[in-house]
Amino acid sequence: MTDARFSETWDRHADQPDAVAEELEAAAASGLAMPLLPEFARIAAHTVGEHLGDWPRAARLISTAVQPRRPDAETAKAWAHLWVSQSLAGDPAAAASTELTYLAAAGADVWPALLEARFLLVAALVGTGRAAEAAAIYLAALALARGLGDAAPHRAIAVASNNLASELVEAPQRTPDEAALMRLAAEAAREFWLKCGTWLHDERSLYLLALVANVLSEPVEAIGHADAGLAVIAANGAAPIDETFLRLARAHALKLAGDDGASAAELAISDAAAGAWENPGLKSWYAEQRARTIGI
Repeated sequence: MTDARFSETWDRHADQPDAVAEELEAAAASGLAMPLLPEFARIAAHTVGEHLGDWPRAARLISTAVQPRRPDAETAKAWAHLWVSQSLAGDPAAAASTELTYLAAAGADVWPALLEARFLLVAALVGTGRAAEAAAIYLAALALARGLGDAAPHRAIAVASNNLASELVEAPQRTPDEAALMRLAAEAAREFWLKCGTWLHDERSLYLLALVANVLSEPVEAIGHADAGLAVIAANGAAPIDETFLRLARAHALKLAGDDGASAAELAISDAAAGAWENPGLKSWYAEQRARTIGI
């Protein structure tokens, strides 16, 4: 299985989880190159654990792929996904052993790895409809990180928070608990990116906040976040792709606010920019986001 095959598998995993699971099991049995292990474990946990709801099978699948290998810093996250799967499969002894293997492979500073693993668990819980449990873990992890101050693993938390909020934004529907967790994660992503990131992380975290505000039907807040993101880009350089998506989010917010004329004008700008892109995948992503938010 190659990186390109992983991309194709991700495209199909939601619609064809059973077929993808069987393909992953065949790939695990035939052996995988070490650099592919983290991505393999991620899609295996997500497809088999979250979509099919079979965490014991997910744990067996990932274990088949990783157990013959010696983990290192670059592949350690595969063992983190195995830990999540074993934990949710109800196998605490195996999970404890795997967690120790993961932490040892991650390096001397265990805090980033420890917290990132907890955020992976949060995402898996959310993906299986257990948002209340996820929220408790997430709040505790954030409190621990904030209590560490400058020693906190800012980037690990920013990335995990960003991914969690993005996952919830793209969910077809959210319970009140999931909506609260989505907002909290998006705000935390911005908080920690501002501690360790660049201006690109700044404007992208504002974009995420705009998306969150839109799905929560808060168009005024969404417009404010989108405008702030566009201002960051204008003050620092060029990010045409990011600007296009910010304008799409702004068009969505204007539509939610009832200003159809301004929404159509903003949408025309983003459509024109996306139409000039040469990357088919990027154009497809824009079209998907446009359909999901604007609805046409």
